[in-house]
Amino acid sequence: MLASWRIKNFKAWHDSGAIKLAPLTVFFGENSVGKSSLGQLLLALKQSAATDTTPPQLLNLGDAQSLIDLGSFAQNLHHGNLSEPLAFELQWQLPQAISLQGVAQQHAISVDALRLEVSIMADSAQQPVLESICYTAYQQEQTQLSVTYHSAQPDALQVQIEQPSVQKYRLPVADAACPARFYQLPAVQQPDAEFIQVLAVQTESLLADVQALAALRDGPKRRYTWMGDTPESVGRAGQNVAAAILAATAQQRTVQCAAGQPEQPFAQGVEYWLQQLGVASEFSVRPVAEHPDEYQILLKNHAAACEVNLADLGFGVSQLLPVLVQVLYAQPNSTVWLEQPEIHLHSHVQAGLADVLIAGTQAQDNNQPRNVQIIVESHSEHFLNRLQRRIAEGVISHTDVALYFCSRKGTQTQIERLDVDTYGEIANWPENLFGDEMTDIAARAMAAVQRKRQQGR
Repeated sequence: MLASWRIKNFKAWHDSGAIKLAPLTVFFGENSVGKSSLGQLLLALKQSAATDTTPPQLLNLGDAQSLIDLGSFAQNLHHGNLSEPLAFELQWQLPQAISLQGVAQQHAISVDALRLEVSIMADSAQQPVLESICYTAYQQEQTQLSVTYHSAQPDALQVQIEQPSVQKYRLPVADAACPARFYQLPAVQQPDAEFIQVLAVQTESLLADVQALAALRDGPKRRYTWMGDTPESVGRAGQNVAAAILAATAQQRTVQCAAGQPEQPFAQGVEYWLQQLGVASEFSVRPVAEHPDEYQILLKNHAAACEVNLADLGFGVSQLLPVLVQVLYAQPNSTVWLEQPEIHLHSHVQAGLADVLIAGTQAQDNNQPRNVQIIVESHSEHFLNRLQRRIAEGVISHTDVALYFCSRKGTQTQIERLDVDTYGEIANWPENLFGDEMTDIAARAMAAVQRKRQQGR
């Protein structure tokens, strides 16, 4: 699970500062202030780690066929600043503690959290080149070890052990070439320094478990094709929503829809939340008789209604369904990034989404916590009001929620954490969090009074 995230010199952000993340993290804010770019870089790192190219790419910013397409490296630098590096930090809790082998002459170190700090410069051709990589390993929040590569000293890694006493040493590298990927330390001459490769593997595992759903999801289709595959997620645009449901059903996956409830078959879990949100009373995905690889998503608005195809319902249902499925479909220890899940939804359903996401972070799998983390970009005050209510009711602890407000000050984007107490109250409510509602109400009332006077009423 991601514990913190920081970016420097990327798009709207000169420096985001360390953003502490919780099981449920929500970013609010004005349009075009950089909320989306927080997730965009994370997705670029995911596809960089997953891309198998020869030679390997340091940083894959994508193209039209990629998970995300960010254009050229120079286009992504803050105000086009080529003189400063694009830098980022990721810190995360490991699903379970691991032992780093081969540290300081066969010494092994047990760690349960890692931090990765990376700095990437633009070369004379405005292409990315690695400046530095630094890994820090922790055990119960105590620093155990740090390993640093810097392009100014490419012949060795600098290793520092912190516990039980400080010890520093150098690991000569096997090849002075710059690391090929942003997270991979170069191979070293010491053959038993296994921990160097383990750090890269842990980063790949973290990024592989990041899933994202864009604000603009695919429109409803009358038929969906499924060839028996198991998709990684519902897809960036929700295009795999039917395949995800069918794959989970074929695997006999069960889901817990809310804390304390028994697990139930996957499709029934989707139906449960559609019912709770008042969107549909029945839900199924069934094959088309004459085309065995094609399927229909069928729903009923209410118990007495006729069953209809998803394409014949309101557009909002097609936008909601990928959100519900992705939250339930996410594998244990995943991080799910949702962009404006409330788009095209009635205010009642927007509020209900808070309950869906709370349940998603609290659900268990075979009586074990799934530890699914959900990060949301939102403009919905209905969502926030319901979330505050659930904190006040004790459904979710305020310590399991992190709320942020992004705004612009001059040419700079800034971010502020909202202080939420155990009763769901926000101590530092930002000005214009959801617009100046009271100004509009007062102006409307005054305009009505003036018009009535003019009309002699």
